[in-house]
Amino acid sequence: MNSYPRTTGAPLRLRKWQRAMGVIAVISGSLIGAIEACGQTPRYIVTELSSDDATRVPCKLNNHGDIAGRADSAFQREPRATLWNRSNLRSKHLRAFVGGDYSSAFDINDAGEIVGVSNTGSAMVPIIWNAGGGLSRIPLLPGDSCGQAVAINKHGHVAGYSSGDNGVRAFLWRHNIATLNLDVLPGGTHSMARDVNDSDEVVGTSGSSSGDRAVLWTKSGNVLDLGTLPGDWASEATAINNKGEVVGYSKGPVGMRAFFWSSSGGMQQLGILPGGNSSRAMDINDRGEAVGSSTSGSGEHAFIWTKQTGIADLNSADSASFGFIFMEAHAINARGQVLVAGRSAHDSVMSEMISSEDNQVCAPAPPSSFLLTPVTLR
Repeated sequence: MNSYPRTTGAPLRLRKWQRAMGVIAVISGSLIGAIEACGQTPRYIVTELSSDDATRVPCKLNNHGDIAGRADSAFQREPRATLWNRSNLRSKHLRAFVGGDYSSAFDINDAGEIVGVSNTGSAMVPIIWNAGGGLSRIPLLPGDSCGQAVAINKHGHVAGYSSGDNGVRAFLWRHNIATLNLDVLPGGTHSMARDVNDSDEVVGTSGSSSGDRAVLWTKSGNVLDLGTLPGDWASEATAINNKGEVVGYSKGPVGMRAFFWSSSGGMQQLGILPGGNSSRAMDINDRGEAVGSSTSGSGEHAFIWTKQTGIADLNSADSASFGFIFMEAHAINARGQVLVAGRSAHDSVMSEMISSEDNQVCAPAPPSSFLLTPVTLR
């Protein structure tokens, strides 16, 4: 059944146990000295976005703080692309196409335009949504039957990938212009776009005669091999900012290693948290701040990286005291707000209580999503 845009009236909110403490969690600790915010010690207001609904999956946020992702609709209880407004974090579910029962949003620009994917009952197709025109389908490459839109810039130009009998191919779509097939590297047969900046530079992955490579498609349409870190055999680019700086990860015999790439310095390793052996970078803002995840001496942890300070754990003694474990940071905007996935220690405590009461073994609590907002916004 079709689901039309509606406001559910159910905002994302802090868990009841947090509200009962009479505080909004403010963490610092391990980030002291890692990020300078107007010369002050950085502090974050931590808002748990998933609350008691594990179907809420925030994916990206724009520079205003609006969030796009997916959540079950209140009416059909089926996953729908979802917009959470920055002012009160109330959700608006975007409809799926006729015959479809699923849609998801992957990116949002500052104009509030959203891109993602919806099924039609027979295929998954790339979509774009805006408040004036509603939901529209983005054309696939000729001969293809399905695809996804993964990123959108300020002009409303969209990067994604299209698939069919010819395999998976990256594309760039502009309004009223045919979908552009982005080239693959010599010897490659497939490609996939991950991000686009305001200059229409696209990054992602392309097959090549040497394996998968992180690539940059320039605004002139050329494809540039970004290479790998020394000794590695594959790489993937995940994000690009408006300075043309790229982040991602390189893969080889020692595992995954997060990288930063620029036209002047080439590919550099971002580092790994103490006690860990792998890392990957997921996003970068125009200030050159990158976020991602790294293994550590105490498991998977979210990190932030800057050129000045290097890699820093987003977890701290203060965040631990509030019961948060941040495992992956997957988006950061120009104001320094960070979307992270993680768990609440409270979930583990509740699972143990229920298990002891019912003499049952409880499954681990599903991951939660958190928004880290600097106390002093830029």
